[in-house]
Amino acid sequence: MARADAVFDLSGGDSFTDLYGQKRFDAVAAPKHAAIRSRRPLILLPQTYGPFTNQKARAEASKLVRSSAVAYARDPRSYELLMTLAGPAADPERIRSGVDVAFGLEPRAPGEDVIALLHGLSDAPLAGVNISGLLLGDAAREMFGLRGDYIQTMTDLVRGLLRSGTHVVLVPHVHVPGGGGESDIGAIRVVQDQLSESERSHTSVMPSTMDAAELKWVIRQLDWFVGSRMHATIAALSSAVPTFGYAYSDKTRGVFETCGVGDQVGDARDLAGPEAVTRMLDSFEHRADLKVRLEMTAPPVVERAQAQLREVLLEIEAWQAQDAKVGSIG
Repeated sequence: MARADAVFDLSGGDSFTDLYGQKRFDAVAAPKHAAIRSRRPLILLPQTYGPFTNQKARAEASKLVRSSAVAYARDPRSYELLMTLAGPAADPERIRSGVDVAFGLEPRAPGEDVIALLHGLSDAPLAGVNISGLLLGDAAREMFGLRGDYIQTMTDLVRGLLRSGTHVVLVPHVHVPGGGGESDIGAIRVVQDQLSESERSHTSVMPSTMDAAELKWVIRQLDWFVGSRMHATIAALSSAVPTFGYAYSDKTRGVFETCGVGDQVGDARDLAGPEAVTRMLDSFEHRADLKVRLEMTAPPVVERAQAQLREVLLEIEAWQAQDAKVGSIG
């Protein structure tokens, strides 16, 4: 870090919070502290800030934000908290509202086997379903305050989509070697085990080892998509694929609002079971209208994702040219 011109920090997009526990917060904060100790300009790329459940973590986050050269939030809701963390003396030129960098990700075709699989499916609508391994089990329900049985809700959704005449494409977006831990493929298998043989014959599972660009290519082929993994839904939104986010925190609504589709979010802390399934199936039924909306709102967001990276790179070049030391935000 000491030899770097600047340090870009993303916090995984949504991990600059103590929502996932103190250990994860410490791991996310550590490289930020290292950049500051190295006296290198720290640039917080577009991400979610908070929530913070204790004052100690919030105070540490505030100090890190104020010590950064530039800080971007990835949606208007998070920008409000970023402004609070930066404090009243913050330089508004260095506290910025941006969008998630994943909006600018270029899709890349996967292997021929995956392409052949998708092209070989029937003419029925393709409904993509991402089931999060993070939300699997009672521990997750307690940790995130989920209202009901997440897996049962997703199983009932898959059955509802199948009854409507779709082919369901199950899309794992997070993979841990071996398929354990928070791997989405584990949650998908639990749902599949509850389906009948006939039901399973109208589903396909994408390989869990594809990278983000390949997964985005797959998601672009779908007629509708629902997911609990934020970046899986961003892959769909940025491709103008009608999308519903089944969320477990406030971060999802803010990102969807960036594309003007905040109404396409259901919070699993308040919404579960038949009520949640009805909301998601209603989104599926109105996918044509939703696609028209996204074809208007998504392209400017994609352009913003690309422009914000260009602007910060130009600033780094300017800092180098001036041989100036970049101070703190506040």
